[in-house]
Amino acid sequence: MIKFNKDVIHALRTLEDRGIETYAVGDCVRWSLAGERTYDWDFIAVCGVDQLKETFPEGKLIGSQKDTIRMDYSLEDENGSILDIQAVSGPVEEVLSARGFTVDAMADNPDKPFLDPYNGREDVKRKLVRTIGSAGELFKKDPIKMMDAVRIAAEMGYDLHKDVFQAISENSSLLLHYNIDEIRERLERILISANAGRGLSIMAESGLMSAVFGEKVAKRMNHTEMKDFSTLCDNIDKTHRVRLRRLGLLYTVLGKRKAFKAIERMGFDEKTDKYLHDAVEQIYAINFIGDFMRFKRFLFTFGEEEYSYLHNLSKAQRIVYDHPSHKIESRNFLYDSIKTNNEPVFIEDLVIDENDLMQAGIADTPERARELLGYTTSVVHYRPKNNDRDVLMKAAKKFSRSKFAVKTRYVKWMR
Repeated sequence: MIKFNKDVIHALRTLEDRGIETYAVGDCVRWSLAGERTYDWDFIAVCGVDQLKETFPEGKLIGSQKDTIRMDYSLEDENGSILDIQAVSGPVEEVLSARGFTVDAMADNPDKPFLDPYNGREDVKRKLVRTIGSAGELFKKDPIKMMDAVRIAAEMGYDLHKDVFQAISENSSLLLHYNIDEIRERLERILISANAGRGLSIMAESGLMSAVFGEKVAKRMNHTEMKDFSTLCDNIDKTHRVRLRRLGLLYTVLGKRKAFKAIERMGFDEKTDKYLHDAVEQIYAINFIGDFMRFKRFLFTFGEEEYSYLHNLSKAQRIVYDHPSHKIESRNFLYDSIKTNNEPVFIEDLVIDENDLMQAGIADTPERARELLGYTTSVVHYRPKNNDRDVLMKAAKKFSRSKFAVKTRYVKWMR
């Protein structure tokens, strides 16, 4: 029997008191049997979703079928939990058989016998991902289960049964035109797992990377890209388990054109898409920042949040590929010096603003004024003491009149 915390046990017994048969299933059971603490719980309740909503009116309805109530206890104390309760039609044994994997088909209720119809506990001990019945038939019926097999292996540090690996290799093409949202969700869970390198290796060896990168990209990786991918598999687990950073590590193994196609395929949200595109575009450029002016220009262009992402991605690459650390140390020195000396970098750091330019007749709209202020930051990037009203107003006027001055504002002219 696994250990339930007080919030979870209260929810379970609330359902049982209403005559609703309820069990904990899936990841939380597997993690608990492996001796790990879990804060993310999954229940199945033999009832209709309307009964769940009546029992937990404060819960949030989730899932593609809108058949699951989410209860968030994480704000009550530091050891809180998130509980997802899925309404099922039962019987429980039949529900468990549909879960696909022996280590996923166990169910527990502290007041009832532990249910383990497919010897999942034995596979937990053996650290083995095995299917219930034929792996080939399971994956043909529900192709996303192939990604689930890899996810379990990556999260738990398990091996795939040879029949499971063989079936994935034979059926991986079924995911080429599958729902990309479901593929993306599994990929991200694999990447932030404790054994992400194992997961990526399995996906590459079995052909599943075609479902992630796209078939053309995956099959046309050159020698350098394959070598970098292999090195990433070997060392990614040494890096922090940060979603956006590990996504950046994955896509920067590819050349720009291939990376952009692979990123586009995944349909990421707008922020993630932008960060990954900038990672591919700028990860090498950030390593060649050698002076204060160039550093400030980079910081101004991308902002502190995105610079921090690119800087930390560069640090993660150093770990993965065993790069020297001097470029990272140089950026740390530049950044710390700018902060310590309170040097101006952004428009908001200037001693003039949009109203100053409009009142002086240099700009006729707030948008044009802010555009000119953006150009004017180059003056203080070059020399912080130029953050003077007269100097900046003069520079803004010059930029308003000369496109050549705008284009050459970062050029150092030789006398």
